[in-house]
Amino acid sequence: MALALGISLVADLLDYLAAPIFGVPIIGDIFDVIVSGLLFSITKSKVSLIMNLAEFIPFLGDFLPVYTISTLIWILREQEENKLGLLKRVVRLLSNKSTR
Repeated sequence: MALALGISLVADLLDYLAAPIFGVPIIGDIFDVIVSGLLFSITKSKVSLIMNLAEFIPFLGDFLPVYTISTLIWILREQEENKLGLLKRVVRLLSNKSTR
């Protein structure tokens, strides 16, 4: 999670600070494809990938921290799933002990 968030922060910072360079359609799109692919390989989240496609919208993707927001949403969703899985395991463990 930390790796994905770090990549997202750096990519959004570069996207904002180097807007004149990444504003060139081909260069900016190549950068966006690489970052989106890298984040998808880490997160395996289709929702984050779809959100990252906002980077391809001219001007909007250059000034909003799309990568960071999508990664934070992925982290929050993963934590909810982990909490739910932990809760299920605790209930299963307690139900097994009560039947003994």
